[in-house]
Amino acid sequence: MKGQLNLLLALALALVVALLAVANVEQVTVRYFIGETRLPLIIVIFGSAIVGGLVVGMLGWVRLFSLQRQLKAAEKKKEELAALLEQTERPETAAAKE
Repeated sequence: MKGQLNLLLALALALVVALLAVANVEQVTVRYFIGETRLPLIIVIFGSAIVGGLVVGMLGWVRLFSLQRQLKAAEKKKEELAALLEQTERPETAAAKE
């Protein structure tokens, strides 16, 4: 059932892409710092969306790496505190046995 739903969503997305491509075939001028070029509007739209997605993805990776570093530091601190707790509990248990 989930596979069928994914297939339907993919088909709907493909239909939207096809409609956008047909509706946006006119040429537009894109000006760069060193020149300009003429491209179909749909290429400009999809290119902008792809570049935006890549930027968001890269920012997500940066955040992920930052969180992984924080997690490793927290795990190390937890191990240090557990070792310290174990060291402080040992004399008490030895004294309690006497």
